[in-house]
Amino acid sequence: MPKARFVPFDSVEHQERRPGVILSSLVDGSTGATRISSGVAEFAVGASAPMHYHDAEESVIVIEGEGLIVIDGQEHVVRPNDAAFISPGAHHSIANHGNQPFKISWTYASINWTTTPVD
Repeated sequence: MPKARFVPFDSVEHQERRPGVILSSLVDGSTGATRISSGVAEFAVGASAPMHYHDAEESVIVIEGEGLIVIDGQEHVVRPNDAAFISPGAHHSIANHGNQPFKISWTYASINWTTTPVD
């Protein structure tokens, strides 16, 4: 059984995966997790993640700012404490919809999830 562990935010790599989007993976296989992955994403003003889908369930919770999440064609303006459940295969995108940084917490029900872009 994996051992419980504290993960300081400053101890992980913060990757700019696309312009203006910083991803920080906090809990994953490298921290001992066997069934979940979670972290934080911060979107600069005007930044977005284009339409895509995953092979695992995803949970998104808004931490700060205002965003636009599109799930299977339905648009949702989201604000702090709003959440979304995204099922495997659901096409979705997320964007900063406001005039300040937009930050979310994300969790996948897998340590080996994949992201597939939608053209």
